[in-house]
Amino acid sequence: MRALYCLDPDVAPHHVEEVVRRCGLDAVVVGDRAQENEELLSWLRDGDLGVALNFPLFFDPVLLAQMPDTYAVTSAGRRAVDRWLHMACPRSDEFWDARRRALAGALEVLQPDLVCLDFARTFVMWERVPADASAADIEHGCWCARCVDGLPTPVDREQLGRNAVEAVTARVRDAVDVVRATSTDTTVGVKVVPWLADDYAGARRWACGQDLEALASCVDVLMPMSYSAMIGRPAHHVRKLHDEIRRSTGRPVVPWVQAASADDDAALDVDELRRMLDAAAPETSDGVCVFHLDGVADRPEVTELLHAMLSNPMRRSARA
Repeated sequence: MRALYCLDPDVAPHHVEEVVRRCGLDAVVVGDRAQENEELLSWLRDGDLGVALNFPLFFDPVLLAQMPDTYAVTSAGRRAVDRWLHMACPRSDEFWDARRRALAGALEVLQPDLVCLDFARTFVMWERVPADASAADIEHGCWCARCVDGLPTPVDREQLGRNAVEAVTARVRDAVDVVRATSTDTTVGVKVVPWLADDYAGARRWACGQDLEALASCVDVLMPMSYSAMIGRPAHHVRKLHDEIRRSTGRPVVPWVQAASADDDAALDVDELRRMLDAAAPETSDGVCVFHLDGVADRPEVTELLHAMLSNPMRRSARA
């Protein structure tokens, strides 16, 4: 599956299909709110494009507004909010029960071929951590009472990180069980922060709660967010990241690649995109998700490059 991520749940289906085709891709990634768009739903069911569901585990600003006590608390002692990012504590059963129900509902309505478990981590704004930052510079969470109660004081960062890994892995495993209860044929992947194991003194574990070997035991594929431009790294960082994941987990790697800027007005440089795609090429032959439709729709030079490097002539049959 080679899929283009559609962030806007209210998008017109004909626009999605037109852009996906121009990119030479064969599937679309949608969020759980896509089920609210009846026109889009009908098109997804009747069309010949594959469907992937991108489902955030601990990110849901609307739900957090209703359950403010379930917010994570950062290492700076504040609520886990940074601009658009709002994160829940992974140990909050109240929040998790609500997200679990939401996942089951989305699966029933969307019937995806692939489920991407997103925000399967604790709070950290990894996109804004400079390559030369020290471990002490990274604000992370969760440090709420649910997470620190029972730990020796002063709280040890590594111990808290082990607890975070345990909590995140347990929720991922539970989410996979929800998917399997709906369909044993649906591929499940978990999205991975694009840091190497040793970056920032092992922050992928202690700051994000992501243990790749543990996560690999739960899912079919690992999905690194291979956005080297976003984190200020050279494109060959993508190659190192993918090699490390395959070597340490034995799981297939289906990367997310960055074809557009995330939250600023600067257009992603086409040559930089080409370098990232070159670095990711061994994995994109098995599948890839591209971020994102709105950022590439009006850039023919980008859609042409994606078509040239990712085009797959195979198309799936109409959905039942």
